[in-house]
Amino acid sequence: MTKIAVIAGSSRGARIGLQITEWVKAVANNPAVELIDLAEENLPFFDEPASPKSGNPYQHNHTKRWAAKIADYDGFVFVFPEYNGSYPAVLKNAVDYLYPEWKNKPVSYVSYGFGAGKRAAAAFSALAENVDLQLTEQVANLTLRPEIFAADGSIQDPDVAFASEAEAVTNAVGSVVAKAQAS
Repeated sequence: MTKIAVIAGSSRGARIGLQITEWVKAVANNPAVELIDLAEENLPFFDEPASPKSGNPYQHNHTKRWAAKIADYDGFVFVFPEYNGSYPAVLKNAVDYLYPEWKNKPVSYVSYGFGAGKRAAAAFSALAENVDLQLTEQVANLTLRPEIFAADGSIQDPDVAFASEAEAVTNAVGSVVAKAQAS
């Protein structure tokens, strides 16, 4: 059976990323889709002695564990915010740890921010290309607006807040599932 990871690409303590990632998984409504939260992975900054492209075996247990987890998936949907014009460092670090586990697998993304995360999305597209992930044409960009937030900083109702982008999210996830199944 095809397995797709929807990856929460932010680990800040006060974040809406997990809430948005859970919403993306719910909108996908597909049993092949599982959630990975990078905050739970707790990867240190890249510390392998060799580049993952070198083909040398991984040395650290945290890298071996991360590699085994990612290798088990057939495709990925990254969900990430735009922080200061790019995607979060935790996302870059998680991708940088591996190479063969990403290579030639389909990927899409759901970016979000007050500018819909479009600058972060452009930077992520370059990263995906560099690790030979196969970016699908279907992506989603969610626009944050002050009125969607509750007093505690969470999103009041993601279904309402992102109603106009739900179809794009469904298409982004569906495109990864379809390409993974065709491989």
